[in-house]
Amino acid sequence: MKKIIIAVSAVLSLAVAAVAVAEDKVTGDVYINPASKYVFRGLDLSQSRGVMQGGVDVSYKNFTVSYWSNEQMFSGYDPATTFKAGQTTETDITLNYAYTPVEALTLNVGNTYYTLSGAPNTNEVYLKATLNKLLSPTFAVYYDWDKSRNTGLFYSLSVGHTVELAKNLGLNLGALASYNMENPSASAVKYNNLDNYELSASVDYSINDKFKVTPNYLYSNAFNSAGRIGGVKNQSIVGLKAAFVF
Repeated sequence: MKKIIIAVSAVLSLAVAAVAVAEDKVTGDVYINPASKYVFRGLDLSQSRGVMQGGVDVSYKNFTVSYWSNEQMFSGYDPATTFKAGQTTETDITLNYAYTPVEALTLNVGNTYYTLSGAPNTNEVYLKATLNKLLSPTFAVYYDWDKSRNTGLFYSLSVGHTVELAKNLGLNLGALASYNMENPSASAVKYNNLDNYELSASVDYSINDKFKVTPNYLYSNAFNSAGRIGGVKNQSIVGLKAAFVF
C-alpha cells in the first residue's frame, strides 16, 4: 500500500505541476481501488486474496500516459508459489493516442509495458475501435510483441451503458467477450479459442466535481473447456474505487 501511495503521489505532483504550466490543456485522475481479488482476462492472479490497486492517468490533447499498480494485501494459500502480503505484483505503464476521424467513431492505439513479479516483463500493443452510439460497442485487438513468436493475439468485444439514477449518481452496466489466439499474457497454456466473458456493474457517486466514489462488481467465467484448461474460472470481484479528477 505504501509503495502505491508514494508512486501515485509522485505522479500526481508532476501532474499538478503540469497543470500550473498549462492549466487548460492537462487533465487526468488519480485513484485507488481496494478489491477482493485481482483477475486479468479471467485468470485469478492473487490466489483469491484481497488486493490494493491504484493508478494515475494524465492526458494532454490526444495523448494519455497511465500508471497502474497491484499490491497483494494478504499472503496466498500456497507458501511455495504465492505472493506475500505487501508485495507489489504488477505495475503497468501505458501510452495511448485517441483519434476521432468521424463523430461516430473513436480509435485508440497504444502500448502497455507490464512489470511482473514471478514472470518476465513484457510489452503489448493494442488497437481499439469504439462506435459512439447506443451501448458504445468496442472492438479491441491486443498483440504481445515482446514474448510472442508466432501469434500472440487477444481480441475483445464489449458494450456498456450508463443510467442516471439521480443527480451525481450513475449506474454503469457492461459486458465483454474475449478470444485468445495464443497470447502469453492470457494463459500459460497455448490455445486458439474463446477465452472468457465478463459482466460488470458499478455506481458512480460524484461528491463534487473533483472527487468520485465507485463501488464496483465484476463477474467472469470461461466460455468453454479450452478457457478452463487455460486457467479461466468462475470469478466474482468486488471493489471500491475512489478517484480525484484534475
